[in-house]
Amino acid sequence: MKTQKPRRPTGRWIYYILYEGILWPCPVRWEWEQDYGGWLPFYYSPTFEFLVGDPSKAHRVAKSPLRAPQVREYALA
Repeated sequence: MKTQKPRRPTGRWIYYILYEGILWPCPVRWEWEQDYGGWLPFYYSPTFEFLVGDPSKAHRVAKSPLRAPQVREYALA
């Protein structure tokens, strides 16, 4: 019987790397690795290499609000 793999992490993920003194946010693409037995974060580095990263260092991007909160101003009378 075929073993089922766990679900892929959902949402947008970012992997931060330090390259030439600059902290670069690299978008993550999760791919299943059979030898590792889990989902691994792959990202494009600033040198355009497709690399694998440490899953514990990938950060999930929070959802943005649908619209900005409205600020109401009242005139003092």
